[in-house]
Amino acid sequence: MAVNGRRSVVDEAIDDIRQRIRQGEWGLGDRIPPEPELGKALGLSRAPLREALRALVHAGLLVTRQGDGTFVAAVDEQEIALRKGFQDADPFEAVEVRRSLDVPAAALAAQRRDDADLDKLRDALDRRRAAAEAHDDDGFRAADIDFHRAVVDAAHNQLLAGIYGSLAASIDGSWTSPAGLERAAHAGHDHHDDLFEAIRDGAVQDAMLVAGTILDNQASDLENT
Repeated sequence: MAVNGRRSVVDEAIDDIRQRIRQGEWGLGDRIPPEPELGKALGLSRAPLREALRALVHAGLLVTRQGDGTFVAAVDEQEIALRKGFQDADPFEAVEVRRSLDVPAAALAAQRRDDADLDKLRDALDRRRAAAEAHDDDGFRAADIDFHRAVVDAAHNQLLAGIYGSLAASIDGSWTSPAGLERAAHAGHDHHDDLFEAIRDGAVQDAMLVAGTILDNQASDLENT
């Protein structure tokens, strides 16, 4: 009976969180409250709350970013289905979609970034470089995604961040490649460093140009694989 009761509490928590998302309490790309605050709002202890959150992450409504919290990844099941459709997208088309997001995001980031944004960008850039030097493919890819997400976050547009976050989980082939890792491993300074500097310096046109160049390189890598 205790197990059944716990499952019932978890199911109710899942429905409650899902409803709050649908009603707009937390929008696409928003970070939901930390567990203690959320548990208090829902009247839940830690164990059933965590089980409910895991279920919603598995379903695709939420996404957890290490060290950053849990975010709304989709508003409803239709959006989840759309995101899953991207998983089979042609990598070249994925690069084109990213270009439509990355370039304007870089421009906005150069105008709107704050010190916290620059810290996140610098941290991801440092991890990316360290992983490249260690030839750590998984670490390099994770840091590369974190860097580009941090650029979008620095644009301070929640809708853009939500869309980008959904795509980031789906269009794996457009992110990085062995050639990209090798370039980073052998270069003391690459285009990602240039993008960081342009955003830091508020150089809008330079940020747009470098963001486009990064994707040009990615498209070229795809052609050569």
